[in-house]
Amino acid sequence: MKHIKIKFIIIFISLAILLSGCEDKLSAEEIVEQVQEKEANLEDYSGTMHTTVYLNGEKNLEEETRIIYKKPNLMKTLGVEDGQEVESVSDGEFAWSYDAKTNTVTKIKLPEEPLLTEKDFVNIIGNLVNESEVSMLGVEAVDGRSAYVLEARPKTEENESELISRTKIWVDKETWMVLKSSIYNNEGNLIIEVEMRDLKINTGIPDSEFKFEIPEGAKVETLDLDEELKTPDNLSLEEAREQASFKILVPEYIPDGYMLNSTMISEKDETGAEGQSSETVILSYQKGSENFNVIEAVYENKSEENTFMEGAEKISINGTEGKYLNEFGNTKMLQWELGGVEINLIGSLEKAEMLKIAESFKEPSAEVDVLDEESLMEPFTEFYILGPDGTAENYPTDYVLGDNGTIIVAVINHEQKPVNYTMEVRLENTSLPLPDDQKNIYIRNNETWEKAVTITPPFEGTNMNLQFLLYNNDKKEMLENISVPYRDLHLWINVTTQNLSKNTSTPITAV
Repeated sequence: MKHIKIKFIIIFISLAILLSGCEDKLSAEEIVEQVQEKEANLEDYSGTMHTTVYLNGEKNLEEETRIIYKKPNLMKTLGVEDGQEVESVSDGEFAWSYDAKTNTVTKIKLPEEPLLTEKDFVNIIGNLVNESEVSMLGVEAVDGRSAYVLEARPKTEENESELISRTKIWVDKETWMVLKSSIYNNEGNLIIEVEMRDLKINTGIPDSEFKFEIPEGAKVETLDLDEELKTPDNLSLEEAREQASFKILVPEYIPDGYMLNSTMISEKDETGAEGQSSETVILSYQKGSENFNVIEAVYENKSEENTFMEGAEKISINGTEGKYLNEFGNTKMLQWELGGVEINLIGSLEKAEMLKIAESFKEPSAEVDVLDEESLMEPFTEFYILGPDGTAENYPTDYVLGDNGTIIVAVINHEQKPVNYTMEVRLENTSLPLPDDQKNIYIRNNETWEKAVTITPPFEGTNMNLQFLLYNNDKKEMLENISVPYRDLHLWINVTTQNLSKNTSTPITAV
């Protein structure tokens, strides 16, 4: 898939920003017009893309890729990985790449419609102009070519944070192609620099340049592009555990308000990055618009070192060495290994909070495997309600419209694992409002959650059904597309517009 990514980068940086030659900023429509005019004259080009990635202000990765392109959809890239040349070719019908280490050729059928269309280019350009403040800084030479120097700064609202603070772009005065771009993070540090060197345009590159020769004896693997680009299904934790080939680990500590929102699992990837075969599980925790992700992966032939994390801060997690990276604005990354599983914790949480989550993971081999009393029990959840005095009686059952009553609700987790629950209170099938900390409930194994819930009936009636519904988010059952509660309690109440002697003897029904 590397050739597709490179193609996207090259076309994007080549067409993203153009200038009219004056200091006045063009409208999005005028820029699109310039793009179409200049791009129409482009038949082919070649050059060497030099990429430098910086981490903590120092060079972390440096590589060169030779690019050869011809309209409408021919592409060839040549690079070096682990000391060996890597070639990728798109001949218009198939995309080919060769891995010398495994002597394997990967063949991908290209879609009839290109991944990026003219409409996409227009949208990219329009969004860039509309969402950035673009200014011209002057004229400089890049690889012997005269280029306009532009600077794009994202438009941000007050108190809004951006991952990228600014981007400098060098646009060739002759061809209007981007010769160089530098991206800076929100702390002003350079994080990536891309430069196109030895650029040649419209040299008459023959079609034969894009003919891929399969090395003798190489194994050919055909991939389905739709499957490669397909987003994994959103699963419950239980479903993911059934599908995964390794034991999925979950943190015992979750910051207040966060709940497990989704679980995704990838199929085994035999052609993964750097030839690594892996299986990955993503746990996404959410609190309103905020979220953090736990990414767990197992490798069959993992490389010794992840170059992306080379410059990261070393940090101890329960005595195990981990790596902490804070180089991308508010987004931080914590990486460590536990029981053969590589874990990446990614989010905008504070460092101390991320470390607390990481330290709450338990190694699978450290769990007790003996058949103790709890392990022999069927997993279950206790769900009950009490009156305001904390006893199983004196429930408030007679209300005056506009007044409220208090009922204590308790949940005890005996599911032998942490569980995310959702609670709902209904009166005659009408949902009553609950605060978030009573609606979304996270409970560790063998722990009890108990809260006083305020009931304010919104309408009057007699012998009305007040329901307390508890859902286990890992064990969702459906009946005719309606979620079935995991536990269900009932209380029969009366609501009038005048005060009556309160009856507190009505029993509850537990299902």
